Amino acid sequence: MAKPILIYYKILNFQEDILKYIEENFDSITLPDPGHDTEEVLKKAKVLFAPMGFMFDKNKIDMCSALHVLGTPTTGELHIDVDYARKKNISICSLRNQKEFLSKITPTAELAWGLILCVTRRIPWAHDSVCEGRWEGKEFGNCTPRMLSNMSLGIVGMGRLGSWMAKYGHSFKMDVFYYDPFVTDDRYIKSDNLLDLAKSSDIVSIHVHLSKDTEKLINKSFIGAMKKGSYIINTARGGILDEEALLEALLSGHLAGAGLDMLTGEHLPGFKDTLQEHSLVKYANTHDNLLITPKMGGATIDAWEKTERRIVDLIIEELKERGQ
Repeated sequence: MAKPILIYYKILNFQEDILKYIEENFDSITLPDPGHDTEEVLKKAKVLFAPMGFMFDKNKIDMCSALHVLGTPTTGELHIDVDYARKKNISICSLRNQKEFLSKITPTAELAWGLILCVTRRIPWAHDSVCEGRWEGKEFGNCTPRMLSNMSLGIVGMGRLGSWMAKYGHSFKMDVFYYDPFVTDDRYIKSDNLLDLAKSSDIVSIHVHLSKDTEKLINKSFIGAMKKGSYIINTARGGILDEEALLEALLSGHLAGAGLDMLTGEHLPGFKDTLQEHSLVKYANTHDNLLITPKMGGATIDAWEKTERRIVDLIIEELKERGQ
């Protein structure tokens, strides 16, 4: 029996073991990225991977006449027209609702905590100063008025990652506040609304999905309600945080710093081409209180191996359910 045809893109950079696993189960076609798709190739595929940075919209989907499954090794599906795909009886295999599986995938929360340490203690900039031949520890101590154990942590969204952050904050002897209308966790202090959380927190860490309801959820009003000298950490989607309001607060000195693993629109085509012109990137080039990392939250080899294999397994299971 012929194997189903799958299109894989090198830009995904899957682990070698996972590529072998794909070869065992599919007749795969490998292309550099979706920019190299042709109608001739797309109409053959029963399975198509959908990497971030490329849009899988109505036009793309319509070219895939034999397509049964779209797979993406991400929790986000913003780059896929999910509603249209489902109208065409195309299944979406992603990590979005894989709660039990993701409960053991911790690197994004680990990075968020690393950003807290780096930004509050100015660790990257202290390292740079030593490389420049300076040895002035007090210079950086003056930037950090309080120990973490004397600061409060506010968490927006107490799902998988937010819960991990709460545990980390508790371990560091911090008072932990959270806002989540769908969760109650008596181990920590629940805020009735976002502004109450803002007022209570020295450090705010964002852990919600981007949707119409959460776009610019962390806005000028929220940031204005935060204490002077506080911090924002965002390892969720960039559009959740109003970047203009963040920049304004950093420039005015209202915020002491921020750590970001996401920027608005990072999932859209062409984002990388204008990165150096981004207002926050320009600010970070000349200031030592904004640290930006390139969407590396889940980027550990073991996490990659597990998530990539999980997506392939989900695709295989879906095709079996369809009798393929």
